[in-house]
Amino acid sequence: MWQRNGDVLVTDLDDELVLMHAGRSEMFSLNSTGRLLWQALPATEETLTALLATTFELPGGQAQADVRAVLNDLSVRHLIRAV
Repeated sequence: MWQRNGDVLVTDLDDELVLMHAGRSEMFSLNSTGRLLWQALPATEETLTALLATTFELPGGQAQADVRAVLNDLSVRHLIRAV
């Protein structure tokens, strides 16, 4: 299960979602894929993969690879964490 870091502030700018880690003074921008996954949290990797595959009509393997890449990117930046 993955969940958002409570120290992250979120601003919705229509076509992108901007995240700011308050404790680290860093900002990040999410595209439509990242936005979809962020808004679905908390969730398991399997749930996020199914959501991505359905929303963007992706093959399961591609959706899983994309989800893992986004989760890894957000995790190393301390924006989300596994629980």
